[in-house]
Amino acid sequence: MSDEDLNKFQAIANCAVFPSLYEPFGIVALESFAARVPVVVSDTGGLPEVVKHTKNGITTQVNNPDSLAWGILEVLKNPGYCQWLVDNAYEDLERRFCWSKLAAQTEIVYQRVVEERSPAKW
Repeated sequence: MSDEDLNKFQAIANCAVFPSLYEPFGIVALESFAARVPVVVSDTGGLPEVVKHTKNGITTQVNNPDSLAWGILEVLKNPGYCQWLVDNAYEDLERRFCWSKLAAQTEIVYQRVVEERSPAKW
């Protein structure tokens, strides 16, 4: 899907649902956070690291349609709660997933490895 089409969908979405069987990180959830769309995800792969159940989204049991339906209805039937989740998710982007902060943290790790391994004779 093109970015243009994705942006159109996110502009009208009441909920983003990712019933993944496997998801290595969860960038799709972060994209929804940025678009201020509430998320319902499966508790698989990296999604639970991004989506904190009942804090910034809803996490459901993988491969369980009843759990998924519950999560979707929880968001759609409770607009105030839904907005609270969206607000928390948007704040989480800056606090935990700001690219410039993550890049700086990664650079520090690389510098530490170089410093600690530089005395080693390869």
